Amino acid sequence: MEETTELLKCLKEKIHNGKATIDRLKLVGKIDGVEKLIRKFQQEIRFLEKVQTTGNVKKEHLQSTNLIHLNAIAARLFCASEPTNVMKPFKHKKSRLEVDIVCNGGASWVKVIARNAKALTLISMGNGEYGQKSVLDQAMYFLQCAKYYPHLYRPPDVVFHFAYGIEVPLATRMEHMGVIVEGDRIQCEDEKAIDTHGSLNGSSDGCNKVNNSDLETLNTSPFATEINILNLDVSTLLAYVTNMTNGYDHFIYREPLLTQQAEMERKCPAKPILEKLFEDKELIVCQTAYENFMNIIDVIGGPKETLRAKELMNRVRIVHDLPTGRIMERLSLGGKIKDRSRLVFATGENMKSITVSANEGFVRAARMQGIECTVFLHEPRSLSEIKEGNATKISSS
Repeated sequence: MEETTELLKCLKEKIHNGKATIDRLKLVGKIDGVEKLIRKFQQEIRFLEKVQTTGNVKKEHLQSTNLIHLNAIAARLFCASEPTNVMKPFKHKKSRLEVDIVCNGGASWVKVIARNAKALTLISMGNGEYGQKSVLDQAMYFLQCAKYYPHLYRPPDVVFHFAYGIEVPLATRMEHMGVIVEGDRIQCEDEKAIDTHGSLNGSSDGCNKVNNSDLETLNTSPFATEINILNLDVSTLLAYVTNMTNGYDHFIYREPLLTQQAEMERKCPAKPILEKLFEDKELIVCQTAYENFMNIIDVIGGPKETLRAKELMNRVRIVHDLPTGRIMERLSLGGKIKDRSRLVFATGENMKSITVSANEGFVRAARMQGIECTVFLHEPRSLSEIKEGNATKISSS
């Protein structure tokens, strides 16, 4: 009877703590996936409340509840720097990998482990249940997958956070693989046994050969090198030279889209943003973007816009189209994914540059297909000089 009372007390505490964590998660701001994490909390709490209602509580209910893992994810999220996603899925080798937390603006993937440190070591030595993956297996899969989803042209850091600690030999082995290990380091009772049977201290020659080759291509430190090349999309070239961003934004046009853009321009001028971005950067334009832009200028560009276009082209370097790599190979055409945009962004990626664009639709559609673009997005502005002849001028005050 006393044991049941104590278990019910612990159960009530877990439910209370879970609800408190939900309340705190609702305050963290807009991070993709937080709602999913909250729903998982609510699902576990509903199950425990059912158990609480029946009064038939067992120790297993407290030990096996997924709240343990969910709380560990939430705790790590609360101290994460620049979190962007929670429980984000990635496709890899016809399978699906779920990253608990994407943070540092996208430069780090965090996997949260909420298991007993000794058990983790035993499983890694091959003493787990049949088919059970060890943290070493999971780490290798994370490292492989990260290569296919670069952030600023570097694979994200892979961080394994051990909420209940990790034994030293296992932590050392994971670090040799290229994983950043977080959590208390616990001395192992029988390090010799681990060395003999599991080679967890990295002494295995075969493992070292694999790990050394991985370290050459894996990102093992935060991205620090500034990207100094900007790849300008057609939409950016138009926004830079249009009359609208060069002092002629006080018009109501016959075209509703132009009128809307002029209103946006008056509230937030686009050219100062681009000028600041262009400072001390090399500007490149791929051949296709250059030809499309000059064709638009020739057809609907006004005299001032044509002059600005020539001046801008004197500042940029025209580069060959580079229709290779993951953007060309993995992005299917259709909807917002047009061939020209795909080629512009692919060239930018091959040049290891930041693509500057107003094509938000392409970037969103690419993300839906699992491709994160290295991009600086700005508001769109169309050529307007010729349209001013039929527009109504408004007060600039």
